[in-house]
Parts: sequence; C-alpha cells; structure tokens
Amino acid sequence: MNKQLSELWNADQICYMTKQASITPRVMIALGLLYLIWGSTFLSVRILLDYLPPLVITFSRNFTAGFLLLLWSVLGGHWKKMSAKHWRVHLQAGILLISLGNGFMSLAGGIVPSGFSSVFMALGPSLLVLFFWFDGRKPSVRKALATGLGLFGIVALASQKSLAIQGKEQEFLLGIAYLSVAVLAWNIGVFRTQVTGANSYHFTQVCAIQMLFGAFVVSIISYAHGDFQVVNVMELPWKAWSVFFYLALIGSMLGFSLFGYLSKACDATLVATYTYVNPVIALILGNLILDESLSIGLLLASFLILSAVVLITTEKTKTN
Repeated sequence: MNKQLSELWNADQICYMTKQASITPRVMIALGLLYLIWGSTFLSVRILLDYLPPLVITFSRNFTAGFLLLLWSVLGGHWKKMSAKHWRVHLQAGILLISLGNGFMSLAGGIVPSGFSSVFMALGPSLLVLFFWFDGRKPSVRKALATGLGLFGIVALASQKSLAIQGKEQEFLLGIAYLSVAVLAWNIGVFRTQVTGANSYHFTQVCAIQMLFGAFVVSIISYAHGDFQVVNVMELPWKAWSVFFYLALIGSMLGFSLFGYLSKACDATLVATYTYVNPVIALILGNLILDESLSIGLLLASFLILSAVVLITTEKTKTN
C-alpha cells in the first residue's frame, strides 16, 4: 500500500544485504505481532460480516484508519509536497488496493472461509513475478517454476466447491471471482506504485491518501447499493464494535506501523516472511474460532501456494 508494502511483496527487487543482519528481541516481538495482527484480519472481517454489509466494513475501517494516519502524518511532520503525477498514482492505488482489493475481499468473506481467503491472497508474489516479466524483467528459472506452482495451487483451490461456507456452495465460483479481482487489483496497485517511483514518501502520507480516497469511492458504491440505509450503528452489539476497532486501529494503523519499522530495521527477506506465515495464522484461527474446515484438499493447495511464496521471497538478488 506504500513504499514498505511494495518492498515486502516484491522483496526480490530490493538490495537485500544493506540492513542489519542480527535479529534483536525488539525485531522478534515486532515480527510476532505483525504475524498475529495481519493473520487475524481475515477472521475479523468474517466475524464483522454478521453485523455489517461488506462494503460498509471496507469503507468504515479504511476511513477511520486513513483519517488517523492523516493526522499522524501532518502533526508528526511527515507530510511532504507531492507531484501531480504521484497524486494520480496514489489515487489510482486507492481504488485498486482499497476499493477493489479490500472491497472484493470483504464480498468474498460471506461466501468462502477466512483461511481460504488468506491462502488465495498469498498468490500475490507470484502475480508480481508475472507483472515484472510483462514489464521486461525476465524472472529466474526458480521464480518461473515457483509462479507456476502457485498458479497450480490456486486452480486446486478453485476446484473444491465443498470449501464454501455451509449454504453458500452455489455461490462458490462467485467467491472465487471476488477473490480473483481482489488479488489482481491489490498487486496491480503495488506494482504501479513501485514502477512509477511514487513510493518515496512516508507511509503515513501515502496510506492516508490511498485509504481515504479508496474509502470515498466505496462509500459512493455502497450508498447507491442501499447498504447504509440498512445499518443502525446504535443497535450494533459490543462484539461488532470491538471487532471493527480492532480492524481499524490494530489491523490497519498498528499493522502498518510495525511494517514500516521492520522494513527499516531488518532485511526485506525477513519482513517478507509475513506472506507465508499469515495464511497459517488465518487457517488456525479460522478453525479454532469459527470451526472452519481444514480439509486435505485445502491443506495441499495451501502447501503448493505457500511453497511458491517461500521460493520467490527467499531468492536473493545479486547486486553490483
């Protein structure tokens, strides 16, 4: 979603060996928190769908986090003058990452389990390999094979209709379509931000722009769909409010703060471990809290996809 996010999803494009090699206790704690926080957001969205329409969730969590990040950026002295070109890039990224990425992921949350969604979204590094390949940066044999492995894992996932939430089997392919739009839009946004050189600003500034504009677009669509008319915030139980504030304050604000710290404190390959640890956390939490099934088919497909992520994110790039 910003400079740090681009580095994380595309760690192979970064000069790896310029950061401190030792892992301090502070780094270990920050990594552990990031795993737990971002691994639990899929579950949190799934729980909140029992109380709010999916697009209302997308709007409210991103507007809240974006507004607070805007205050942080301005009051903390991080806000810098931005060129018109970079404004366009980040406004477009707001649509791709928030409106389409988060929006369609929330829509899918009512059809497929949270663990399923997290594994599907882990396809990101494989997609970025393809995007950079199309841009003229030919991948290594290892990355090409890993990308094929990840895509095969997605096909295996998409073929298992029984993995849909009970009663939603007939909508399973629609859920796959929603997740496909989400993962494609998210990673196109990451790719665009990186290749246009618009990722040189403080993460609070770019996150605020992207979250607020993405939330604005979603609010228009959600209002036109009639979602806001059916929501009565005064009748929401404490459980719904607590999950919402967790998503906005912990999942978004604290998560990206930890991510920004880690991206500066340690090697990008270490930070990139979130890509394959988070789905494991999401699968475990989904099974323990919502009793989501851990079928053999899901576990095998997850193994293929996460193996591809490990192969891509752990390959070191030689630098001159």
